Amino acid sequence: MSEPEWPDAVHLLRLLAQSTGPGASVRDAGILVAVASRSHATILGTPVHRTALEQAAALLHGILVWRPLQVWNAGLAWAAALGLLVRNGLDLAISPWEQMVITDEITSGALDEVVDITVRLAPFVSIR
Repeated sequence: MSEPEWPDAVHLLRLLAQSTGPGASVRDAGILVAVASRSHATILGTPVHRTALEQAAALLHGILVWRPLQVWNAGLAWAAALGLLVRNGLDLAISPWEQMVITDEITSGALDEVVDITVRLAPFVSIR
């Protein structure tokens, strides 16, 4: 049996346990499943998000906007985006300040398109 694509909801739950603070719990399991599958979604066999950076941006956006957790959505979002990039041979070297700025822009709706998030993240990404 083949392993599911990364991430799935179980992978995100493992990340939640490893990378977020106390009191983190799932607010909506259906949303957790949706954000997990968003990064590797396909339409008619064609990937919706073609590059690892686009996939990470979609994952980051989905978790931050749809908020599957009671608290610590930002922590999970950044850990999941980094995990996806690392699994694809990329590093993300971004300061906590810049993470906060991008998080605020996404959650406020000022940065709301995956392509725009990809552009914002690109300067911080390098090949491992």
